[in-house]
Amino acid sequence: MDCRSFVLEQVNFASARGEDWKAWEDKRMASRDIPSLEASKCAALQGEGQFAKYHVALHRAKHRDGKDITNQLVLRDVAIEVGLDVERWEEDMKNGAGIPLLAADHEEAEGEYGVFGVPTLLFESGNPVFVKLEEGDWEGQDDKGLLDAVRAASVDRPYVLELKTPESAKRGTAAQVKYKDYGKK
Repeated sequence: MDCRSFVLEQVNFASARGEDWKAWEDKRMASRDIPSLEASKCAALQGEGQFAKYHVALHRAKHRDGKDITNQLVLRDVAIEVGLDVERWEEDMKNGAGIPLLAADHEEAEGEYGVFGVPTLLFESGNPVFVKLEEGDWEGQDDKGLLDAVRAASVDRPYVLELKTPESAKRGTAAQVKYKDYGKK
């Protein structure tokens, strides 16, 4: 599985901040996305295996343990936990080595595939599929089954354009209201 970075804040705020604005270049913005994406890219500089371990541990830290993965100390703790060369990782973080990598990932996803949200899965068909998921205890327990079901519904049946439940429609509306002013300054 190949994981790429996608900066939701770039999609959500670019229209308000101008077409030349790049979230990863704006040092004034307190980002919810970029710290963990940059940290993951710095882990990837130590190899795909290290990235995979870091990526999974980061998701668990956020979703299972409720940790703030915008916090540099939490990101460092995860680096230690998975056995990264922490000095090298810290140096890469300090030098911004992950920023051009996450920027390239984002621009490819948005420009080449039309990605607009996460998670978006790209199967061999070349057609991206956005999947809106509930956070919870199920995470990590049926990943392959979920992936197979999404593939069956989207790749094997390209005429299926959207699946939505009444509950997801309600929650989507609630999220829009909750975050309507996020990032405006």
